Amino acid sequence: MAQDSVDLSCDYQFWMQKLSIWDQASTLETQQDTCLHLAQFQEFLRKMYEALKEMDSNTVLERFPTIGQLLAKACWNPFILAYDESQKILIWCLCCLINKEPQNSGQSKLNSWIQTETSPFPGSKACWPSG
Repeated sequence: MAQDSVDLSCDYQFWMQKLSIWDQASTLETQQDTCLHLAQFQEFLRKMYEALKEMDSNTVLERFPTIGQLLAKACWNPFILAYDESQKILIWCLCCLINKEPQNSGQSKLNSWIQTETSPFPGSKACWPSG
């Protein structure tokens, strides 16, 4: 289990760097690199989701303070979003960040951002408590 945590942290750093590169360039080479690595990125997102769903939102943000940036970069990448599977896993990960009872304006802003980002996607309403 500890090794999985170390692997996830290393993968997290790799993908954060990769998403930053993809975000800064819209060249054919970058587009090809995104498509080439998409299956690996989806697998990383699955592993991330499995870890996130076991934590409360405060623990997630303590362990992965830049998780919002990572997921935002993925949400804004049209090559990642072109695949339904990527959209689905991103929504799952974002749902793990929702704080059901926000304690401060930062948590409220994060909730609002997540709701805004996920609203165009089918099935995203499942993240939000009814009522």
